[in-house]
Amino acid sequence: MADKDDDDLFDSVSNMADRLKLKGKERTTYIHEHMTRGGYKAVPNYVKADDDDDDDDSGSPFFGSRRGNRSGSRRSRRRDDDDDDW
Repeated sequence: MADKDDDDLFDSVSNMADRLKLKGKERTTYIHEHMTRGGYKAVPNYVKADDDDDDDDSGSPFFGSRRGNRSGSRRSRRRDDDDDDW
């Protein structure tokens, strides 16, 4: 369980990740492991995106990207084949 004295744990762990020059997924994993060992749990949250934000979810298959979406490509082929029957 998290202790009241651990209120600065996230800042301390983040500073150590910076000191180790961790980037991307390696940094996220490092922070997550240390926070969960410290008795915290991860709670996702969302913030309003800035117009200049580089994070773009348009490549995600969940949000309709055709990249890696087999069912979409099969559907397209099937639709093309059906057009020949007319």
